[in-house]
Parts: sequence; C-alpha cells; structure tokens
Amino acid sequence: MKIEKSTFEKHVRLFDQGAVIFRENDEGSEMFIIIQGVVEIRKTTGPASSKILTTLHQGDMFGEMAIIEKQPRSATAVAVQPTRVLVLNEKLYDSMIGSNPDFARKMNKVLSERIRRADAIIQNIMTTNRQNQLWAGLVEYAKESGVATFKGNRVSVLEFTSWAVAHLGMSDKDVQAIIAQFLKRGVVTYSARGKEEILIEAKEGVILPEA
Repeated sequence: MKIEKSTFEKHVRLFDQGAVIFRENDEGSEMFIIIQGVVEIRKTTGPASSKILTTLHQGDMFGEMAIIEKQPRSATAVAVQPTRVLVLNEKLYDSMIGSNPDFARKMNKVLSERIRRADAIIQNIMTTNRQNQLWAGLVEYAKESGVATFKGNRVSVLEFTSWAVAHLGMSDKDVQAIIAQFLKRGVVTYSARGKEEILIEAKEGVILPEA
C-alpha cells in the first residue's frame, strides 16, 4: 500500500508503551494504520477488568468504524510497546479510498473480515440459544411424557422430535443435530433399548454449558 511521503510524515503519531490510543465509548473521528509496534484491542468486562479481543501488528488497521459509522468507540486500543501509527481522519480516508487502489483493496479486505467474524459470533449465539431452547423442551417433555427409570427418564427420540417440531418451531433436522451434540457431550445417553430412546435426568433450571 503506497502512501505519499508528505502525507505519511504529516499524519504519523508515536505512542509510548502502555499509552491508550483511544478508550471504549470515546467519540472518534480517526482511524489508524500501524507502522511499527503492537496494539491490543480490549473490551471492558467489569468495573476493573477487560478482555483482549485481538492483538494487531505492523500493517494492521483499527478504529475505522468510527469514521464509517460515526459511532463511539466499541473498545479500547492500547500500545503494548512503543508504536508508530498513521492517523487518518475522514477527509484523508476518503481521499485515499478514491486515489489509492491498494488502500481501497486493503479496506475492503478488512471490512469483509469484520463481517465474517460478526457472522460467526451471531451463528454461535444462535446455535447456543437453540441448544438451550431444545434442552428446556427436553426437560419438560421428559417430566411429562418420559418413562421414569432409576437412571433417569426414558424418552423416545422419534416422539420427542415430533413434539419439538410442533412446540419449539424447529426443523426435524435441527432437532436431530442438537440431540447428536447432546449425546456426544454426554448430556444425554442412549437407553438400554438402543438408539431409538435416550435417557435424561430431568431437573429444573438446568442450563447447558456452551458447546
């Protein structure tokens, strides 16, 4: 990615080790490209705690969503060693997008990666929610329609699947896939009668751990 020398020199900024480049919830009007150094992106998780979302190195960009969305910063950026960055405001960003094909391609790649990561997070949340929903339904069904044994309530896989499709709005395929995950994780087991039935210890308030 080629940048004119005059632009480069005018917009370079140095941050000492430990310096905060911007803070979560700050108003932002600039984005950054790392020339040298390392930057951690941290998300607040409590009054005195945070989680490192990612670690960025030379050539990486960050803070661009403040320019694109004009929203407060979603995380904190900290220089973990002496770091030089190229600072782009909205005017310079627009100019480089229009005149620097390499920069435009780089930005497209960065934004595409952001979208892929967001999609993966959303998919994980949706999958976990479906598992918890099915687990709650399975607990309810086992208590009402299961056959009590000393090892737990015995439930017909076929009959429960039909119940879940009707009562939980899931597809037959999704129900079967989630039950397979439960079996793999040992949340439920097959009964002595074979794979047509599963055993579940039906307790109130059981919440499945994330897969």
